[in-house]
Amino acid sequence: MNFNRIIIFAICTVMILSVFSSCTNNKNSSPASHSDSLSNDQYKDTAITIDTIPLVDPQPADKEEAEEKAEEKAETEEKDTEGSKEEEETEENEMDSEKDKKNPEITEKDGITYVNGILIANKSYSLPKTYSPGIDTTANNALQQMFSAASNAGISLYVVSGFRSYDTQYNTYYGYVSRSGQADADRYSARPGHSEHQTGLAFDLNSLEQTFGNTKEGKWLKANAHKYGFIIRYPEGKESVTGYMYEPWHVRYLGTDIATDVFESGLCLEEYLGITSVYNN
Repeated sequence: MNFNRIIIFAICTVMILSVFSSCTNNKNSSPASHSDSLSNDQYKDTAITIDTIPLVDPQPADKEEAEEKAEEKAETEEKDTEGSKEEEETEENEMDSEKDKKNPEITEKDGITYVNGILIANKSYSLPKTYSPGIDTTANNALQQMFSAASNAGISLYVVSGFRSYDTQYNTYYGYVSRSGQADADRYSARPGHSEHQTGLAFDLNSLEQTFGNTKEGKWLKANAHKYGFIIRYPEGKESVTGYMYEPWHVRYLGTDIATDVFESGLCLEEYLGITSVYNN
């Protein structure tokens, strides 16, 4: 706008000077010489008019800046739209996950129960007496990797109890029953057919005392087990859900992804899957 005003001011100045000069010349010249002056058509050809001024963008920098701002705004709006879509997808996935927990997919094959694809053995879901897979190879390999990582950190971990057959669990459980009664035994030992040890995916490590959780080994295990596919199966404060007292030594193999998800959720496996752990009788 300032540039246009300057141009107009210049034009007006030139025209005023031209008129003034013409008036002066008319006073000093004779009538005969006045007839020799430029015709109207010739004046139009030589005079400076607004039409003859080249069109110039008055503020090119401002225009470029405006265009850049418009592009930035468009990009921001596009990112906001993409972000909104991602948030909506995340919310939908979380809602689907919550639905899965409320309505878990429970299937049974050869008497073995799977919840959302995870083999389950607890007070609500049992294993056949004949089911005897031994120690799971994948779980055992992951266990050795965890032991190696623990050793590098100055932590010593070892197995005190691994796979147990139905018959071995029968003897173990009823031994506890005869010693302290069934009600107490049910808090820390599984009835035959209901033990995770029969799956070959569970291990008891180092010590069968709750104080193990306060040792450097127990703390390291709690903080790192999920990195190798394991969870602390019966965490503290979850006895009313899992059906068993706190066992900081008992780990269950789920695979790294699921174990990490369970660990980060702060839930026990029953809560994570949306299932119960209660004996029918």
